[in-house]
Amino acid sequence: MRVTTIQGTFALWVVVSSSSLLLAQTALPHGAVVLVNEDRHGSLVALCADTGHPSVQQDAKEIRATAVWAGAGANLRRLQTGLGACDPSWSPNGRHLAVTAADGLWVFPANSPEGVLRVESQVPLGSIGFNYRAFSRPRWSPDGMLVGLVVTNRGTSWIEVFDVNSGRLLYTSPPEHDTFTWTAARALKLGALEIRLFRR
Repeated sequence: MRVTTIQGTFALWVVVSSSSLLLAQTALPHGAVVLVNEDRHGSLVALCADTGHPSVQQDAKEIRATAVWAGAGANLRRLQTGLGACDPSWSPNGRHLAVTAADGLWVFPANSPEGVLRVESQVPLGSIGFNYRAFSRPRWSPDGMLVGLVVTNRGTSWIEVFDVNSGRLLYTSPPEHDTFTWTAARALKLGALEIRLFRR
């Protein structure tokens, strides 16, 4: 940093190394127009971006035209998911990536664009008051065995937790919750609520 006085005015010069500047920027891959969000794990990068295509109306749900790209460094590949893929989240060991899309929760190996639709976001049979279910903001438990996420319908939001391997639902929060934090492998906090999950 260098400070220079020019006719009574202070000019502040800040020199930023090119390497640190590159780390702060994310180059968008082909097909990505506007960055929505991203997640990193070491050299691994996963980003969600708008594709520039129009949104899709699916019953009561409007699906934004987003997609997810993932890989190491600048070698990013577009993941093969359903419509509206976004909110990528690396597992704690970096071996898997969770992504939400209009059709549900996807889980991908770190080195593959092909994943598994682990949990479908379809409206449960016989549900009253559900126009749709939309998943967002997946977060892994510290041991990488569970994924919690935000579920939204037209009226409210809540948290659900799933077993990553089986897709089994382990917990559903009361309504009007849209944020949570993992505090341990089987414990999470929703505002003032502290939830402990037990193996079934």
